[in-house]
Amino acid sequence: MISVGEIIKAQGIRGEVKIIPHTDNPNRFGQIRRVYLKNDKGLRELELESYRLFKEFVLLKFLGIDDLTAAASLGRGLIMIPASERPELTDGRYYYDQIEGLKVFTIDGKYLGVIVQILETGANDVYLIRDGTRETLIPALKSVIKEIDLGQSRMLVDPLPGLVEE
Repeated sequence: MISVGEIIKAQGIRGEVKIIPHTDNPNRFGQIRRVYLKNDKGLRELELESYRLFKEFVLLKFLGIDDLTAAASLGRGLIMIPASERPELTDGRYYYDQIEGLKVFTIDGKYLGVIVQILETGANDVYLIRDGTRETLIPALKSVIKEIDLGQSRMLVDPLPGLVEE
């Protein structure tokens, strides 16, 4: 299961909930019918009736959740879908959860560590790589990232001069 959003509150008298989308394409909610709400109450299956964009948020309406009280009873939580239901990406593009956890090596064979976080900087993402107490930041640029092998759970990089401790 992967998260596609997070409920932050009930919204309005029609039973909608306001979510922070965990996707760069909030219109994907138009293709989703069934989601799972994961929170401290457990995992609950919900059928998506409609969605609409509201500023940087998405408002979701679930079948059978028809007023503010019913929406509020859902509580806060993550909106999840099975990973198998997410859209396929074009070659060379990956979901964050596919990148996090990869072992990173330089083209010279030096082990740098494991990707533990992806930082969004605006211009390009930056991978935070950790090996014990040592941390390395590698920009997610085609000129730096030479190969990603999901089957082997590894990434091969050619870091810019000065990025990697000798």
